Amino acid sequence: MAGAGAYRWRTRARGHLPWFLLALGVARKGGRDCGSHEWYRHDRTIARCYHCAVGERPWSAGPGT
Repeated sequence: MAGAGAYRWRTRARGHLPWFLLALGVARKGGRDCGSHEWYRHDRTIARCYHCAVGERPWSAGPGT
């Protein structure tokens, strides 16, 4: 991960906590802009940020996708 954004600890915690704690919202995404988005493909049309709920943009498929 590049940098130390506002919600990086939550992203790391989601990788290590059991699913039942995540379902309770223990490490939910932050509500404010993290300031350093890292994107993942949510569905065919939307990309979302790993770290904050604010980060959302249209998915642009690159070569080979």
